[in-house]
Amino acid sequence: MSQEEFTPRFAVPRGACDCHYHIFGPHEDYPPSEGTTHLMPDALRADHTAMRERTGIERMVLVQPGGYYPNNYPMLDILAEEGDAARGIAAYDQFIADTEIPPLHEAGVRGMRMSPGRNVDDERIQVVWDHIMSLAPRFEPHGWHLQFLLSGHMRDRLLPMLADVPVPVVIDHLGLFRPERIDGHAGFEALLKLLKHDHVWVKVSGADRVTRDGKFEDAIPVMKALIEAAPDRMVWGTDWPHTGEREPIPEGEDTVTVPYGDVDERKCLAVLADACPDEATFQAILAENPARLYGF
Repeated sequence: MSQEEFTPRFAVPRGACDCHYHIFGPHEDYPPSEGTTHLMPDALRADHTAMRERTGIERMVLVQPGGYYPNNYPMLDILAEEGDAARGIAAYDQFIADTEIPPLHEAGVRGMRMSPGRNVDDERIQVVWDHIMSLAPRFEPHGWHLQFLLSGHMRDRLLPMLADVPVPVVIDHLGLFRPERIDGHAGFEALLKLLKHDHVWVKVSGADRVTRDGKFEDAIPVMKALIEAAPDRMVWGTDWPHTGEREPIPEGEDTVTVPYGDVDERKCLAVLADACPDEATFQAILAENPARLYGF
């Protein structure tokens, strides 16, 4: 895909939503949580606003990144500044008190994200499941959902179990399935089967994460399969500012600063358009579906 092809073949609709982005900093005002080893450069509200203006995106869902867990700053301040155009996904906190949920909801929060890691054994899967089933009944009265970043053996074990979760479930970034591995992959088949349940959603974002050498269009077969399975429960996000892979900490150092990836969000939008069978589906994924999921 050349630079000239970064304009989507369909017009970005009114109310288009970036359903997945992060804010980092300013670090002097919002320091990362104690013990954070992988640090991110400042990526600020004004920078994200400029990106949205370039791409025609009007709404946004701010996902609290792990470096701040279990704190919800600067997310809550950003939500207050953005007003009704923004929603938030809270920092993972298995010990969140029932009394903390209503004020977060009032601020615009609509769910919580879990990232349980790649590797799994029977004991670990039971711990993760217990946490899910502890949180979900408390989220249900508020209409909150559980969002999952899943990969590896944890993903493949957990996906079939999510059919029984009593709140909406959102799977991040195409389930992190690489396109060259979906044929006959039991985990991918489990995701397609899971999408038969009306409470399950997928973000058809992250084409840059699951492809190589900048060929985001290689993700289109994955995207098409998911869109075909449940077009009314697909949403999309930029994943701005495109956090990179976490490298090992250099010997003798306590922290490492992780650079952001060089990703053109217009290219991501163009790939999404090419994965959609028609303009109505493109518009639904960008505007109508997120309006239902996040309550815009």
